[in-house]
Amino acid sequence: MKQTARLFVCVLSFLLITSITSIMSNCGGSSGPSTNAYVGTQTAGDFWTWSTTTTGSGETFTATNQVTGYTYSGTAAALSGNAAGFTKLTYTSSSDPNVAAGATAYQVEIPGTILMATPAPFNTLSNGDNVPYTGSNNAPLIAIAQGACPTSGGTFNWIMMPPKEWCSGDDPTGTCPTGHSIGPAFGTATITVSGASYSMTTQPYFLNGTQLANGTQLTSTTMTAATCSNGVISGTDSLGLNLKVSFTPSGMFFIDLPSGHGSMVGADASTTVTFSDLLKSGRQFVGWNFTSIRQFVPDNYVSSTYIAADTQPVNATTDGTTINGIPFTTLDSGTLQPNPGTSSPITLVSQALSPGLIQATITGSKGTQDIVLMVKLIGGKYYLFDIQDHWNSNSGAVDEMSGKNAFLIEQ
Repeated sequence: MKQTARLFVCVLSFLLITSITSIMSNCGGSSGPSTNAYVGTQTAGDFWTWSTTTTGSGETFTATNQVTGYTYSGTAAALSGNAAGFTKLTYTSSSDPNVAAGATAYQVEIPGTILMATPAPFNTLSNGDNVPYTGSNNAPLIAIAQGACPTSGGTFNWIMMPPKEWCSGDDPTGTCPTGHSIGPAFGTATITVSGASYSMTTQPYFLNGTQLANGTQLTSTTMTAATCSNGVISGTDSLGLNLKVSFTPSGMFFIDLPSGHGSMVGADASTTVTFSDLLKSGRQFVGWNFTSIRQFVPDNYVSSTYIAADTQPVNATTDGTTINGIPFTTLDSGTLQPNPGTSSPITLVSQALSPGLIQATITGSKGTQDIVLMVKLIGGKYYLFDIQDHWNSNSGAVDEMSGKNAFLIEQ
């Protein structure tokens, strides 16, 4: 069973000695091929190289799983309408016996920063209401382009991609099942730079925005005398955990934690988000919902009537008041699931903890729950990364033992 909680186990170590850059060449006075190259990981224990190339005749992709040795290549075509921002990948060559030529996959990308792809196979599935939707039981591949070591400090926000046995405690009782401890969901970080020495202090919060829940107190941790090489800060924090903090050219970063502790995705907290601007009617986002842990869902997502995907493409729009996310029935055509019952409006509540870190609520057919969004503005476009609990479709209850993340890019 695939897990996404340890998304950057091997790749960030690999980045310590590998420099991945975006390449633009010009020839004879006309634009030549433009390539964006990334390294990333899909599941604990593997890492990939992935690149997209645009030429005058179209776009192609190549990918290699560096652990299995399987190679993949094919064509890439941008989708339109509600699916604008997604790229459909068609495999023309594959050495993987489970992925044949002609198979399809999809990706979203911030060029030169981050790419999130769901490798083939991709299927039409059904939820607990037997409404078909596009999704995959594959974990997503998250890949990054590497930035340089920071030359100055700053303040940052981060969202947790939960580890195994993570529990939000975000139910009416605020408790977790026996043997499981409530864990942090998001937080802030302050990085200082003194010559070649780096320090970082992190402050974690529970999903409900507190630092104390069910008798568990979250306290800040510090990392001092860390070093940086090829855009990755490495050091040991006050809990004895070895950390690797990898920066992208746009200021986003990833924190790789030891096995069993999960991973974090972060962004600088330099700008306060104006709610009225972010929610301005007519904004459109596309991206992925993906569950971090599957085995703690009581029915394992599987019953006689439905199977839910690990990874699901979504379209989200703003109406001046909320952000409303809807899954796709058919991604290629941009067909969305019909309302009502499938939309999940997000209502922003507070940005009191840190600029760009927004506490909110999300409402679905089963009720309302807490959600936290990390928001960053890059090139005039909003990028959102969030964490919430996963709904148990059969019982209608929040499944506090299953973390769910989403990554959305404004179009």
